[in-house]
Amino acid sequence: MANFPSLKLIDVCKVSPPPAAAVVPSSLPLTFFDLLWLRFLPTQRLFFYEFPSNEISFHDVIVPKLKSSLSLTLQHYLPLAGNLVWPSQSDVPVIEFHEGDGVSMTVAESDGDFYHLSSNGFRKVSEFHHLVPELPVFHDRAAVIAIQVTKFQNEGFSIGITHHHAILDGRSSTSFIKSWAQMCIEESSVPISEQMPLYDRSIINDPKDFAKLYAKAWQDIEGPNNRSLNLKFPKTIPGLIRSTLEFTHQNIQKLNEWILNKKIKNENFDSSSSDISSFAIATAYLCVCTAKLEGLKEGELWFVFAADARIRLKPQVPLNYFGNCLVAGFVRLERFELLRENGIIFACDEISKAIRNLDGGALNGCENWGSIMSQLTYDYSETQAISLAGSPRFGVYNADFGFGKPKKVEIVSAESPYFFSLTDSRNSDAVMEIGVVKERDEMEAFVAIFNQGFESI
Repeated sequence: MANFPSLKLIDVCKVSPPPAAAVVPSSLPLTFFDLLWLRFLPTQRLFFYEFPSNEISFHDVIVPKLKSSLSLTLQHYLPLAGNLVWPSQSDVPVIEFHEGDGVSMTVAESDGDFYHLSSNGFRKVSEFHHLVPELPVFHDRAAVIAIQVTKFQNEGFSIGITHHHAILDGRSSTSFIKSWAQMCIEESSVPISEQMPLYDRSIINDPKDFAKLYAKAWQDIEGPNNRSLNLKFPKTIPGLIRSTLEFTHQNIQKLNEWILNKKIKNENFDSSSSDISSFAIATAYLCVCTAKLEGLKEGELWFVFAADARIRLKPQVPLNYFGNCLVAGFVRLERFELLRENGIIFACDEISKAIRNLDGGALNGCENWGSIMSQLTYDYSETQAISLAGSPRFGVYNADFGFGKPKKVEIVSAESPYFFSLTDSRNSDAVMEIGVVKERDEMEAFVAIFNQGFESI
């Protein structure tokens, strides 16, 4: 990890599960859901916490508690302490754990402004880079997760978590974080049963060997037989700004009522379409705001979102299943429709239709997903669709390690003008927080469009 002027490294250590504490599988193959993300950039989340009091020592109390509780948690999340490898005799990569493996934890001090970084206002994306750890990744092996705990000038601290996307999706990673937080509070070796991860790979039905198909798609990129585990990162865009916007309960209700009132006046109104999800309303609004910002009257705007497949597969997959279990929804939106008075109704209907299609056939077209994902990952510039990271359903603001709930949670890896990050909110008036990244002039224009839209309804 690069040593920035504002960062002082205190310690870099390895946290391992208790010796001989293997209560879960020490070897775990990737499924076709995992393989979609094999060389995709890792996910980075950053949790900011205020110090509960000046009497609690960061180095003598907080860091030791985080280390000891992490060790206890890892005995239930053993794959996180291992490495991703691709043995020559295996068709797919495998997570392997060996006695002595562990998770890299960095302890550091920063002279950055804690309250500025944990605010909703404009902040340079580069200000967050040194607060999240790099994931140790090599040609023949890759770490699963890395952690960094950073102290800020007697105001608070942050926990930065970087994880390999081919091992964990948002639900699994959030479950791990909450289990770790609970261990830190209770100092117990057993988390609550609802959070115990389920590792049974037979739950993921793959009769057509999609896993082998996806693995071959990766091997054929810069191949043949390319088994490299190196990750591909998008080109860095200098000068980007990060900001957080909120969808309040009032915002969502106002938009919902406006949409329904418009629909009721339509002779062809279908009363069955009156139940609109907050997700559809919020993302439709973001698509309209993006179309207005770009100002293009012709062409298409694509919106792509990931949905949890656990509840959509038949039979359903338990929610505590460990690994990736995501399917994608694709929405093609005509720009001229988005810019019309009823643009949000059009977008909301199309997004709602895409959600219903996933509910009825989550795996439709999945034979092509491996080749599509591998090609896009190797040329991020081709990906000009609006997409999302995170979900307000994960409840990340409930990750209390005994020092209070987070003051702010950021998805640092969502660092593109085409990415919006979604989380729940610490603010009880808000339904969700929206992380936005753009150049400064575009950010100012987007925020103005976002706020004016509510005022004009």
